[in-house]
Amino acid sequence: MTSAAPAASAGDRWLRAIGYGLLAEIATILTIIGAVVVHRYVFKTGLSDAEYASFGAQAGAVLGVLAGTIFVYLFANLLMPRLAANHVAHGMVVAIGAIALSIGGSLAGHHGVPRAYILASLLKLAAGAFAGFRASPRRTAAV
Repeated sequence: MTSAAPAASAGDRWLRAIGYGLLAEIATILTIIGAVVVHRYVFKTGLSDAEYASFGAQAGAVLGVLAGTIFVYLFANLLMPRLAANHVAHGMVVAIGAIALSIGGSLAGHHGVPRAYILASLLKLAAGAFAGFRASPRRTAAV
C-alpha cells in the first residue's frame, strides 16, 4: 500500500510564495547586472565611467520594471501547481516578496525609493494576481 505525500502546511505554502517572490527579484537584479556587464564589455567598450553609470541607471529603470513584472509572473506560475486554493492571493504574496526586496534594496542603496518603483510594484502585483487568476479552477455555469 502506498501513501500519498503529505500536503504542505498552509504556512509552508505562504513562505514558499514569499521565497518565490524573493527569487523573482533576484532574477531581476541578475538580469540588470547582466545587461550592464554585456553593454560595458561587449557592445560599448571604452566609454567613461560616467557614461557607464548613466547606462546602468537607465537599464535599471527600464529592466527593473519590465523584468521584475515578467519574473514575478513566471515565478508565481511555478508556484501555482503546488496549490489547491487561494491562487490569486498566493500570486500577490509572490509579488509582495519581490516588492519587499526591491524596496529594501532601494532604501539601502539609494536611501530612498524612486518613482519608477511605484509603477514596478503595481505591475508586479498585477502579474502575481494574473498568474493566480489563470491557475484558479474555472467554474462553468450549468446550462
